[in-house]
Amino acid sequence: MNDVMVSIRMPKGLVEELRDLAVKNHYMDLSDEIRQVIKQKCLANMEPYKHELSKVRESLEKEIVTKKVVEDKEKLISELKKIIDELKK
Repeated sequence: MNDVMVSIRMPKGLVEELRDLAVKNHYMDLSDEIRQVIKQKCLANMEPYKHELSKVRESLEKEIVTKKVVEDKEKLISELKKIIDELKK
């Protein structure tokens, strides 16, 4: 794949926000972040239903993980309470 350099002008504030996002999302640099943003936007426009489905799937996966973490914490607390009760005997 041959890369082509594209030069654009952006407000300084937007560049700073994109740099912050690049760090938060663990991208190598600002260029990687911008490429990903553009790629996501292109995919959303080319296949809007698939893009929406992907967003719903991602949201559900996060919700499931969060619920599992809460359930695991509650189970751990319950087990610890049982251990404490047994130690008190």
